[in-house]
Parts: sequence; C-alpha cells; structure tokens
Amino acid sequence: MRHHILRAFLALILLSVLAQAYPATGQYREYYFYGQVLDIQKKPLPEVEITLRDVATSRSYSIKTNAKGEFRLAGLPHGVYSVVFKKDGYAPKEDEWRFETPQDTMQKVEIPPVTLVSEEQLQEAQRLKEMQGVVKEAADKIGQKDFDGAIALLKGALEKDPKDINALYLIGISYARKKMYPEAIDALTQIIQSNPKFPPAYFELAICYQQQDDLDKALELYQKTMDLDPNNPDAAYNSGLILFGRNRVDEALALFEKALSLRPDDPVYLEMAGRCYTNQGKFEKAIECLEKAKAGYTDQERVKFLDDLIAKLKEQIKK
Repeated sequence: MRHHILRAFLALILLSVLAQAYPATGQYREYYFYGQVLDIQKKPLPEVEITLRDVATSRSYSIKTNAKGEFRLAGLPHGVYSVVFKKDGYAPKEDEWRFETPQDTMQKVEIPPVTLVSEEQLQEAQRLKEMQGVVKEAADKIGQKDFDGAIALLKGALEKDPKDINALYLIGISYARKKMYPEAIDALTQIIQSNPKFPPAYFELAICYQQQDDLDKALELYQKTMDLDPNNPDAAYNSGLILFGRNRVDEALALFEKALSLRPDDPVYLEMAGRCYTNQGKFEKAIECLEKAKAGYTDQERVKFLDDLIAKLKEQIKK
C-alpha cells in the first residue's frame, strides 16, 4: 500500500515537471488569422488553396477560401510562416507572415486583402512588357533617323498585335519621314478609328495629307488636333501656312498669333506673323515681329533675308 502511494506521488511529481518543461496545449492556440483573396478586378476568389508552413518546425496547415473569397484559420502558435496561395488558372503567390511574439490569449489578426493574377493576365502583362521594349528601341532608331530599322522592328511587333497604338503611331511616323505617305496614312488612320481622341495621330495624318497637297483634308485634321489638344502650336502654325498660301491672310494671322501665344519666341512663327502684318500694310507691327524673328535665327541666309525685308518696310514707312 505504501509502495502504491509512493508510486502515485512520484507520478504526480513527474507530471508536474513535465507540465513545467512543456507549454500547455492552450499556449499553442495563440493566433486567429482571417482575410480575403481577390482577383485584380477586386472580385472574391473562392476555392483558393492556402498552405502555411511553420519555418521553424515545418508543421503545415491548409485551408481554402469560401464563396466570398474569405479564409479563417484559428489556433496557430507564434512563429514565422511561409504562405502559398494557389488556384487553377492563376499564378501562385507566396508570402511570409511573421508572428513571432507569444500570446497569452488568442490574438485576432486581419491579413490585408491578397490579390491573385490570372495566368492569362500575366501573359498579357509579359506581352505588353515585350512590346514596350520594341517600341522604345524603335523610338531610339527614329531619333537616329534609322527609319528602315524602326519599320522592321515595328512590323514584327504588329504581326503579334496589329492594334497596338504605340507601334502603329511610330511606324506611321517612320513611313511619313520616308515620304511613304499612303503607308503612313493607313497606319495612322487605324489609330483614330480605334482611339478617336489621340491628337498626335491626327496631327501626323494632317502632315501626310498636306505633303500630298490634299490641303482641305489637312486643314480638317489640324482643326481636329487643335480641338483635342489646344496647346499644340504647330497645328495652328501649319494651318496658318495653308491659309496664307491661299491668301486668306487674316485667318492665317489669327492662327500664327495663336501659335505665338503658346510659344512666343519661335522665330518661324514670328516671321510668318510679320509677313501677314506686311500684307495688311501694318508695317511697324511687321518690323517688330521680323526683328524678333531675326534675333532667334542662326541661319545667316535667313537673317540676311529678314534684314532686307525689314529695310524695305522701313523705306515704305518713310514714304
């Protein structure tokens, strides 16, 4: 009997030692995680498999999101967790949750919304990235006046995506600089058909039609450019040139003045405004514009031309 009591007493001592050596079961239930998984349109994603692995112990936990894309996981011990989100048709997403502080009571933790990207969207993003690289390289070639090189690059890009606006715009510019106006017009027209509020395409189209002497069409496109982009001085200036050539001096002057309001020191704009004033017999205003234009030119032949014109106007004033 004494022996039995002693054994029971020793067992109690052993249990007490073990209880001190190992945390109570309740201490492992320290964290309650909850959150939501969404797609890039912020719509909930159900049936997303979420796997957590405790980095220190390699113990794993798995759950799935519900119909609202929500997940809840209660009773996790403190630690560092490697987390993976998986769903068919979507790129896996990895994360790390660091909750290393022990808790005496259950701690609720809301995980910020997790966004998964579909494989199709990833492929599209990759395609856009590749296209951006081609477009940048083509733009560099245009800057170096290597229009053939730019066209070769852009043709390849447009075979993959015939509607890419940037590629169409740059190939249109390249064709235009090579005076291949029908090809340029075709590319640029595709842009305004799909994106009717893209003013640079209208501007470049207007230049193409102007170079082909379809001046009415050019004026129409320059006006559309100005409607969409009132701060484009070149559209106003080019329209003014067409009207000046048709002897519509007052209308031309209004456009040159508009261009000057946006770029007051441009010598080309100043010269054309001065020539309009000359035609109107406003010689003093003409001289003022031409003197400013002359100060902005570095071309000595142009400077001499303006000197001669200014001298003639001064003679007219004396008369």
